Amino acid sequence: MRLYSTWIPNQPASKGATDYHNAVVNTSWHKTNINALINLVKGKIKKDQVVVDYGAGTGSSTIYLFKTFKEARFLVVDNSASWLTKAYEILHKRKNVYFLLLEKQGNRYIELNKLVGKNSADHILSFNTVHLIPGIKEAFGGIHSALKKGGLFAFQSGNIARSNRKDEILMIDDSVRKIHDIALKIIRGDNKFKKYTKRLSSRVKQESRQRKFIFPSPRSIEYYLKTLKSSGFRNVIVTHKRIRVKYKDWLSFLKVRRLQAGILPEIGGKDPAPQEEQDRDTLITRASREYFKRLESQNSFANSKSFTAEWIYVQAEK
Repeated sequence: MRLYSTWIPNQPASKGATDYHNAVVNTSWHKTNINALINLVKGKIKKDQVVVDYGAGTGSSTIYLFKTFKEARFLVVDNSASWLTKAYEILHKRKNVYFLLLEKQGNRYIELNKLVGKNSADHILSFNTVHLIPGIKEAFGGIHSALKKGGLFAFQSGNIARSNRKDEILMIDDSVRKIHDIALKIIRGDNKFKKYTKRLSSRVKQESRQRKFIFPSPRSIEYYLKTLKSSGFRNVIVTHKRIRVKYKDWLSFLKVRRLQAGILPEIGGKDPAPQEEQDRDTLITRASREYFKRLESQNSFANSKSFTAEWIYVQAEK
């Protein structure tokens, strides 16, 4: 008997979902930050307990959860049908996994408790997702309601601001902003891209919303802690970890088409023509390599192969 009526896709995974999955799933930075949170909660997840992978996307976090918690039951939840389809393709043959789509009601996505039911999940984990959620108060409220009493909510992100973090220890936002700025400079200085200089400054302003949709400005850890408390969570524990990120792996991440629409939307926007897509990829590649060279020579936590980033891990109890 199945625990839930599992969601089933009606079309193949999108190229963007596949490209994203392939770009991150086997990188050392991804495995390190996923496993760091898994190790923090390892002793708390038991056989047959219901574990939600909230914001699971293409399943690149869930596959690592399965390696450690083989006898738990998993609800793989995401708000993107195209990305969840990729997770389904990879994981649907496992008997202990169910797929659930967070659909929109009005202008926002439904809360988790309305999808899985109140007091129904033993634990809820979220990887590289919370910084993308615009309505974090509503999301945390739904997560709290969906948990059983004593259940654990744990999340991590590489895009949370922390006052004691050294400037040379980067967040996701740091690299994206710098690469965007360098790409604009290349456009203005290279005749090959002269056609994009027309109204470029106004395009930057027009596309700022799109950039922040894909890569939102980091919120502070204090904001998350305040929101957890107001949502009813207790016994909150915060840890952080420095992780080496190889330039070649990060460039593969930045070259994913869906992400490029947030890194440099001034070229082609959300639906670039083939030439615009090719030029945007070229610009982001050139800008990334220039940025990595700067890090190598100017950042004491970088070297010829990698830079250092920080991921923050939060555990809270209902």
